[in-house]
Amino acid sequence: MKNNKKMDLKSFFKLPIKEQEKIMSEIAGEANKDQLELVKRYNKKFGKAEAESCCQCCGCK
Repeated sequence: MKNNKKMDLKSFFKLPIKEQEKIMSEIAGEANKDQLELVKRYNKKFGKAEAESCCQCCGCK
């Protein structure tokens, strides 16, 4: 969450659904940014790994 307030699970579920969705969306956005940064650091250190295909079903690139 933007303001870094800690919230226990019980108080989270007492919030209105829209507020829960907003919080989860913010958390997911932060996690995605963190994951992208981690991938960038990994690629810088070890080089970018080339995937053989983007999916297992058709072998596309």
